[in-house]
Amino acid sequence: MKVSVHQEMFKFLMGLAIILFAVSCTEIEEFDPQSMDADQIAKAYNFNGPLVEPINWAMRGRPDAPGNGGNNGGNVECSEVAEEFDIDKFEFTSGRNNFEDGEFDFEWPEELEVKIIDGTFVEWSFTAPDGYCLENLAVIVKGGPSANVTVYDSGITSDDGLASPDNPNGNPASLSNLTFCWNLVKEPDAPELLEGGEGCFGDEEDEFTSLDANDFVKVPEGVEVVWYDAATGGNVVDDPTLNEIGEVTYWAEAVAFEGCVSSERTPVTLILKDCGDGNGNGDDWCGEEETGYAGSSEGEGDAWWYYFDTGGDNTQPIYAGQEFTDGTITWDPVTDKFTIDLGTDLRLQDVEESVKAEGYDIIPTSRPASGQFKLYKGKELEFFGNGSRYYVIHLDLEVRIECKE
Repeated sequence: MKVSVHQEMFKFLMGLAIILFAVSCTEIEEFDPQSMDADQIAKAYNFNGPLVEPINWAMRGRPDAPGNGGNNGGNVECSEVAEEFDIDKFEFTSGRNNFEDGEFDFEWPEELEVKIIDGTFVEWSFTAPDGYCLENLAVIVKGGPSANVTVYDSGITSDDGLASPDNPNGNPASLSNLTFCWNLVKEPDAPELLEGGEGCFGDEEDEFTSLDANDFVKVPEGVEVVWYDAATGGNVVDDPTLNEIGEVTYWAEAVAFEGCVSSERTPVTLILKDCGDGNGNGDDWCGEEETGYAGSSEGEGDAWWYYFDTGGDNTQPIYAGQEFTDGTITWDPVTDKFTIDLGTDLRLQDVEESVKAEGYDIIPTSRPASGQFKLYKGKELEFFGNGSRYYVIHLDLEVRIECKE
């Protein structure tokens, strides 16, 4: 079959068109910062910054600027930036790091992470050493005959989209060198805990209808306190108060400025008690002292007592003065922890060792003397066992009674 000249020419032109289309698509995907305005640049590179407006050093009228008799090629020193912006001095500097053929002369300090995009734009982030915060930072971006200087106050630890001053064509010059200057400040100590935080609920003298956790911590001047509902993480608490009978704990974090906080939080426990003062305001709790034991199993001997058999139910009752109460004790077989719930009509006596416990593999044949309790002695409502089968748990209790006028 004979192929005409026209057919050969058509094939050639079609092939050439495909090649040109592919080349043009490749060129479209490449960004040329020298042909874009600021908005186009930000959109093309997905920049969020600069967060602070940079200063063209040549436009500040500095003696060292081009056109003002300067002979340093438009480079700027950290000391000059500090003087210009009324900063005492910069304690730390990266030094002037020249950028050529896509590489810097030397590595950046470990606190700094620096990325250069298309040989022109600067993206940076700063991680302060443990125990310190970034107080302020300046970035000197040099390109062409001058430099852009950006000074950040406390609270900013990263930015992007920084560039040198524009060339005569209205676009940023390629990067020549880059300098960072900064100061660190120690993170604040956790708030100091003051005495107090506990009282009787009521509206009489020496009573409280509300307690505010802010009254029981102290921080240096200029440091603020932010309250949380947990020792770490948690939620911010705007109103760290207690306005009813009960107990609540808030955690105080010291804040020097945004992002500069104490590494630990101070717990503040507020307690409003029903003190049984007989003043008729409805907050009275009147009781009489009784000896109590926790457990379902009745002990042997002449004196009454009960013990907790871990082979029985995990939750067992509390007896006070030989009477069954709504108080309970629960044993967790996984953790070997005992938890006491005093119910509505019991409370511990105000003594140092109102809860005493001892474990046994063989149950005693008579009520153990108080001096034999060694597993736990205190006034907490939780304690851990020691792997024993039987436990004698002695409680010094008050049982609620009707208040007398």
